[in-house]
Amino acid sequence: MTVPLTATLVRMRGTDEAPPRCVALEGEIGGAVHCAIYEQRPGPCRDFAPYAPLGIGDDACDRARCRYGLPPLAL
Repeated sequence: MTVPLTATLVRMRGTDEAPPRCVALEGEIGGAVHCAIYEQRPGPCRDFAPYAPLGIGDDACDRARCRYGLPPLAL
């Protein structure tokens, strides 16, 4: 599920494609999606949009949603 970047660093497969889509993301963007490895997700995923489950967005989350034609999360 990963692509090696260095001897100690990997990236989730699919995140460096255009448009980026993590191989662990299941479902249809704009509909219902979920992370297939949520409990084992890597650090960058844990750091990204930590308030999204509360409906609070951030700039990185808003940019990611914009790439898929989705509005920012309502505050």
